Amino acid sequence: MIDLHTHILPGLDDGSQNWEQSLEMARMAVDNGITAMVCTPHWVAGKYENNRDTILARFAEFGTRLAEAAIPLVIYPGAELHLSADMTPRILSRELLTINDGGRYALIELPEGALPDNLEDFFWNMEMKGIKPIISHVERNPILRKDPMRLFRWVETGILTQVTAASLLNEFSEEIQEFSLMLVENRMTHMLVTDAHGLHIRIPKIREAYLIVEELVGPEEAHRLCVDTPSRILQGGNVPEVDPIQPSKKRSRPEANTRSRARKSSDGGFWRRLFKK
Repeated sequence: MIDLHTHILPGLDDGSQNWEQSLEMARMAVDNGITAMVCTPHWVAGKYENNRDTILARFAEFGTRLAEAAIPLVIYPGAELHLSADMTPRILSRELLTINDGGRYALIELPEGALPDNLEDFFWNMEMKGIKPIISHVERNPILRKDPMRLFRWVETGILTQVTAASLLNEFSEEIQEFSLMLVENRMTHMLVTDAHGLHIRIPKIREAYLIVEELVGPEEAHRLCVDTPSRILQGGNVPEVDPIQPSKKRSRPEANTRSRARKSSDGGFWRRLFKK
């Protein structure tokens, strides 16, 4: 599995705070079946001024330390860019880092308080400049939860979205979990990520959420979210378009009580039954 969103580089944001923690996060990820990981520290103007050069320097040191510790995790550089009016020119000037420094895919974090009315035009202009937006943790944005049709229209136009594994496991709220399940069912997300920040909260584990997706919509869809699409993005290739289903419509699922089982993510018996498959 490939994790396209992590805060594993130490000392750059609210994620890992030191090299020991970063290495332990890497070990945890490998043990969970993650083979590759993109390091995406926050860039927030005036708060986390992590430009391309800053991230690449820390990224190179992390690669050296992983090799010295014999941890078989492949890493790639990136950044999570908080929405800013001048984001596009700063990406084009190579001040801000894109996924795998390829210049094509930009991981974007939306504000939670309000979304600009012209946001669709902003995304369209980015794409006209050759930059493909990937919107991080859409399920945790209260505005999109209130207006899922807006997100549906974005996906219809080709904008990519991420869902956090912890959201499917009810580690934030039941409302967020329900919205996450709907996004998976309705093909309104393109990848499952950890958004890992540490060893105790939002940890670098994805397998448990992968199994929920596999049971909810099948193994091919789980593979698309965790392997196929992330691989294409890392290579700078095209991501096949998906046909999202309008949120008001129901999608048939393998078993009628899948949602109730997902709510029991803290139930050890539930996980034992899943892992026997």
